[in-house]
Amino acid sequence: GIDLIKDNTCALKHFPGFSTLRQADTIQVVNIDNVDYILAACEGDDKEYGDYAEKFKFSKLVKADGTATQKGMTVSMEVQAHATSQKDLGADKSRRVTVGSAAIDYSNPAAPEIKAIVGFGGRGIAIFKDAGDKLELTWDSNSELEIKVCEHFPWAHNSVQDEEFAPINGGLYNSSDDNFKKALRDMNDPAEDGCDDAGDGKPGACPLNMTVDDRSPKDGPAPESMAAGEACGRLLLVTATEKSGVAFVYDITTVTKPKLLFVKHLTPISKTKSAGVAYATRELGDIDTEGVIFVDAAHSPSGSAGVFFGGAWSGTMSFWEFECSATTKAAGPVASSSTSNVVCKTFRVMLAGMLFLA
Repeated sequence: GIDLIKDNTCALKHFPGFSTLRQADTIQVVNIDNVDYILAACEGDDKEYGDYAEKFKFSKLVKADGTATQKGMTVSMEVQAHATSQKDLGADKSRRVTVGSAAIDYSNPAAPEIKAIVGFGGRGIAIFKDAGDKLELTWDSNSELEIKVCEHFPWAHNSVQDEEFAPINGGLYNSSDDNFKKALRDMNDPAEDGCDDAGDGKPGACPLNMTVDDRSPKDGPAPESMAAGEACGRLLLVTATEKSGVAFVYDITTVTKPKLLFVKHLTPISKTKSAGVAYATRELGDIDTEGVIFVDAAHSPSGSAGVFFGGAWSGTMSFWEFECSATTKAAGPVASSSTSNVVCKTFRVMLAGMLFLA
């Protein structure tokens, strides 16, 4: 199941008839036993072309009774049935689910037909096998990212901190046009979208724990970047959610059966402090990790394999070092048949810094 309802709780359900485009934001190819596999972080995003935006709120397309809102548009019987089922499950609460036109039949431009309800982003990561003339889906994380964030960091479940949470009169605000300045003022105003306490006892943009579920009707956890490499004698994959700052480490040595090793939050202070407040006190971690770089032990600044995270909107970077069990394994290529007892237990932050003042 997934969470499509903004009700400030972790409530994953199966919504009949709702599907999404995976829309990989980052891919990487790894070769295991002479077979290429494509790793994909399926963030998802809508598209805008000038004044045209390829996105709709579902409520703008389909009425509560399952009929179309747009003149001349029709809705298939199957979609009508699915819309009713989803409504019964609670998805009709303001019907904020964002969908695209991928499943609208425009064969007759004067009477397009909605054939399915398709959202943006796969809400997880996927692995495809290069089968020569096609790609075969080998594995998909499905709901695991949402489930594990709810388990470990419920205050960050589909939460948001991004550029719109920047402080008033900061670098981004002062360099923005009037429209974006207004958006920032609204986000810092408790009477609009801000909070009474930004984390310093003063009004301002909200901390993560005050934005729980904000992304549920949209793209959910939205894993953005991803990297893979060898650490602890295993082939590991690291990804992180875009707006909530949660990192996931998988062992993909057996590529058909990846195993989630652990989950870390890249900016735990954001639970109770807005990005601007946490930045000012030099406690902010990485937000919007557009860059994830895996380095092996030979190229690591610490001598151990690790990962660099670059926070695009936090203006930060960090290096996290993997910690392995006491058992060691001889150096060499990792094969899917590996039976090593080496375990990557966790990783710890070794370096964190501010790239510029916001």
